[in-house]
Amino acid sequence: MEILEVDATQYGELFPKPYHIFNAAAFNSINAYKCEQVFYLIFKDSKVRLGIIFGLRDNKLVSPFSAPFGGFVSASDDIRLQQIDAALEVLITWATNKKFQGMRIVSPSFFYHENFLNKIYNCLYRSGFESHNIELNYQFPTAKFTENYQNDIWYNARKNLKRGFQANLTFEKLPTENAKQAYDVIAQNRKERGFPLRMTWEQVQETMTVITADFFIVKKEAIAIGAAVVFHVADQIVQVIYWGDLPQYSEYKTMNFLSYNIFQYYQQQGVAMIDIGPSTEDSVPNYGLCEFKESIGCDISIKTEFYKKLN
Repeated sequence: MEILEVDATQYGELFPKPYHIFNAAAFNSINAYKCEQVFYLIFKDSKVRLGIIFGLRDNKLVSPFSAPFGGFVSASDDIRLQQIDAALEVLITWATNKKFQGMRIVSPSFFYHENFLNKIYNCLYRSGFESHNIELNYQFPTAKFTENYQNDIWYNARKNLKRGFQANLTFEKLPTENAKQAYDVIAQNRKERGFPLRMTWEQVQETMTVITADFFIVKKEAIAIGAAVVFHVADQIVQVIYWGDLPQYSEYKTMNFLSYNIFQYYQQQGVAMIDIGPSTEDSVPNYGLCEFKESIGCDISIKTEFYKKLN
């Protein structure tokens, strides 16, 4: 097995449809300014087997460098364990020779590509990568959105959803030209709660050149009180990038109403999974977020950060 450095164009030609969008060359190219250097690496024996995109930060290789997750991508579904082992062996030698300090790899939760990711986790572990964090990720399979959905969720979620219905809230998907309305609600939510908003509106617009995005808004009469920004990140999977409500209208239980309508919308669109994202940071849970996501019917998976120290 050999490791080759290629450019973004070559990488995109070799892996035109990675199993999630954050592993696409185009996505990483538009975010290249967020790290010191980007490495597009392929692993080849008789033919190309695997690829990975790293960003360099503080002399460490990180995948992803500007996304919720990254990791390896395979050229075909019949990738073998020994081929992954061989790729990791040449990767470690390559990174060590370049005197990098370490490598950090965060792959998505298993539901994105279960068989492949189970192989990757096993191979990373045996290659000396250590799990530094195990995040709890929440996702909603739209198959759970049935006529019994309201009876299946937690009692408090059912009660809050009823309150949202009684408040005569409205839900709509915004056309692209009005999408900033949703972003502005999110920005106000983060400002009032004292949390950072990592992406500017301009960065969201830039991302929309390579990722399909949906924008939703909840109104009380003519006032926007809740919103969501959702990316199409994989085949049959969307991810909630941002959602939130305005605290001064919390009596209307906007988030329960918003989540219900998002679940219903994507179930009707034929999307299989809605990735709501983690409710832990550095493995430490936000208990309130965890309970809210469980209460509305989300399943739980793990997302592991692997790190290998070099030199």
